[in-house]
Amino acid sequence: MCQRSGRRIRGVAVWGRGKRVKSVFSLPPLQMGERNPEMGFRMTVNYDENQHIMTGPISNTSPEKYTHGHHASVVSAHAVRRASEAAAFVLPQLKSPMRILDFGCGPGTITVDLAEHVLPDGSVLGIDSSETVIDQARATAVEKGISNVEFGVRSIYDTGYASESFDAAYAHQVLQHLSEPVRALVEAKRVLKPGGICAVREVDWGTTAFWPQDDRLSKFLDVYYRVAERNGGDAHAGRRLKHWYVDAGFSDLVVTTSTWTFSDDAGLNWWGEQWAERVLRSDLAKRAVEYGIATEAELGEISQGWLDWIEASGAFLMFSQVEVVGTKA
Repeated sequence: MCQRSGRRIRGVAVWGRGKRVKSVFSLPPLQMGERNPEMGFRMTVNYDENQHIMTGPISNTSPEKYTHGHHASVVSAHAVRRASEAAAFVLPQLKSPMRILDFGCGPGTITVDLAEHVLPDGSVLGIDSSETVIDQARATAVEKGISNVEFGVRSIYDTGYASESFDAAYAHQVLQHLSEPVRALVEAKRVLKPGGICAVREVDWGTTAFWPQDDRLSKFLDVYYRVAERNGGDAHAGRRLKHWYVDAGFSDLVVTTSTWTFSDDAGLNWWGEQWAERVLRSDLAKRAVEYGIATEAELGEISQGWLDWIEASGAFLMFSQVEVVGTKA
């Protein structure tokens, strides 16, 4: 559960019609689960009714369409993720001197944590299709002084690594965005040594429950589902994850679940503020308009819905995560 860590939230989101409104929001560190280290960041939201919401190119123009893209609002949200929460289901099995592949590593905060976890003799390689986030991941490793980690721009469909060259593979919220998730798992299995493990965590957006009921937030879920499907992804990946592992030929599957819950002020603000911006600025928004799934005006209403939800009495949101660890026979 997201909890306060002792520091107060500074600032309140402000939204307006017919004029430019800027909301600068500074959050206290959040704790997503009891083991998660502190997380914190600064976010800026801008809206101008007299200008088009969708500006700039789609950030991922490869055949695989990453639903979120790499707008600053997306990357900053992903950069607060830590291995202590996102990889808690597999951390006890990861030890020095293991060599680990983190595919779809994004800005690398989880990857760097994994590298530190397998010290002194283990190592981690993080790969992603985005050069932008790989550059950020490298900078994070340098900043933290972690030297047993490397990053590269590679495809999970064809990593280029030798067969049987890793002890473990890991991914967090990756397969849901792929048109061929089983193919990605098969490649992960190829690079694993016999007895190696592959650990993946995927959300199931279909388990989302929120309060109070709001047609704008229901519309958000509909938009998200439809854009993800049109992109070739699967917003309900969590429930299909075990099946994908079976099709990829993994054995000794261990399946667990966990939840993300947003209920206190810190959690409500973190979740609501980021989505108020992402639904306007990220590739999700741009694709929604491009595909004719939502208009700019509708996305503006959804954005306002997230900000209103933050302030609503009894506001609450949760959804489920599914985790699978499989072994290469």
